[in-house]
Amino acid sequence: MGTEAPATPAPQEQRELMQAMLTRLPEFADRLAKLLSEKDEFYHQVDAVAPEELRQVCRANLKRALTSFADGRELSLDAARKTGLAQARQGIPLPAVLRAFRIGGMFVYEALLGLAGPGFISSAQTAAMSSTVWRTIDLYSDALATAYDEVAAEPSPERRELLEDLLQGRLDDPLELEETAAKLGLPPAGMFVAVVSETVEPDWHNAVELLLRARRWRSVWRHGAEAGLVAIDRLEDVRRVRDVLGSMPLAVGMSKPFTGLAEIPDALSRARVARLSLPAGTPGVAVFGDSPVTTLVAGAPAMTREVVRSSLSGVLVLPATERKVLLDTLAAWFAGHGSAKQAADRLFVHPNTVRYRLRRVQELTKRDLTDPVDIGELYVALESVRLEAEPD
Repeated sequence: MGTEAPATPAPQEQRELMQAMLTRLPEFADRLAKLLSEKDEFYHQVDAVAPEELRQVCRANLKRALTSFADGRELSLDAARKTGLAQARQGIPLPAVLRAFRIGGMFVYEALLGLAGPGFISSAQTAAMSSTVWRTIDLYSDALATAYDEVAAEPSPERRELLEDLLQGRLDDPLELEETAAKLGLPPAGMFVAVVSETVEPDWHNAVELLLRARRWRSVWRHGAEAGLVAIDRLEDVRRVRDVLGSMPLAVGMSKPFTGLAEIPDALSRARVARLSLPAGTPGVAVFGDSPVTTLVAGAPAMTREVVRSSLSGVLVLPATERKVLLDTLAAWFAGHGSAKQAADRLFVHPNTVRYRLRRVQELTKRDLTDPVDIGELYVALESVRLEAEPD
C-alpha cells in the first residue's frame, strides 16, 4: 500500500465550496460530531464524556481533507495509519472507526451539495465528487485496517514472556511446549524455520509479519531482539519465505527447517550464524549451511581471525588502497573459479593485470595458488576479511 492517495485539482466551483466549508470549520465540525454521536454508540459515549475532544478530532480531519482537496494535493495515508495506530492502542473498536470515516465522508459530500444549491455544479461534477469521496474512504479504511493489524500483532507482556520461554528453551515438558505454541498462534507440531535479522525499527517487523501472513504463514517475533519463528507447510516454503524476506531491505539469517519445538534455541543459534555470514550493512538473506565455508567462518570468528593473520598477513599490512586492490582481485579470481580471464571481466581490467596482482599475492602470503591446501587457506582467510571490518 502506498503512503499517499492520488488526487487531482478540483474544478473551480468545487474549490469554492470547500473553501466555504473551511471558513465555517467549527460549525461543520460540531455538526459532524453530533452526527457521529447519533449514528454510533461508541462515539455517543465519547460525546458524553469528552465532547470537546471529539469536536477537535472532527475539526482536524475535516481541515486536512478539505485543504488537500481544495489545493489538489495528494492525501497522506500515513496520517490515517497514525490515527489508526493511536485509536487501536486506545482500545477504540475498528468497526466504530471505519463507520466514522464513512459517516464523515458522506457528511462532507452532502454538506458540499448543500452549499452548492441547485445548478451551481454540473451533474458530471457531482458524480466525480462522489467518486472522489468514496475512493478516499476506501483508501483510508484500508490504511486504518492495516494499522489495527499492526497493533494486534504487538506482543503483550504475557505473550512476550511466553515467547521468551519458547525461544530460550526453558520449557521441557512436551505438553507445556505445545500449549505455549498454541497460545502464541503457532501450530503445536509441524515444520518451522528460525529467523534472525539486523537491528531495525519495530515497523519493519510488523511489515514482515504482514507479508508472511498474506501468504498464510504464521510467525512470531521477539521485537527489539530481531528474532522470530515462521511455521511452514512444506520444504519448498523455505525458498518462498526467503524470497519474501529478501524483498525487504534487511540483512536476515535463516535456519534450516526443523520439526521439533524443543529445537528452537539451536535453530535460532544457527540463524544467528547465518546472519553473521552477510557482510555488515549488506541486505540479503543467508540460510545456515548454504555456503559451508562462509558459515564456518561466521560461526568461529576468533579462530578465523588467527587464520587471517597467518595466511593474509603480508597483504593486510599494506596501505589501504593497495590492500583493497589485491583482496578484490583475489575475490574475483575465486568467484571466477580460478580463471584470470573471468576475474578480469569482473574487474574490468586486462587478464595480465590480474595475473600480475595474483603473483603479488603469492609473494606476500608465501602461498601457492596452484596448491589446493594453500588455496583453501586463502579462501577461508578472505571470507573472514569480507565478513569483518577491513583491518586498518
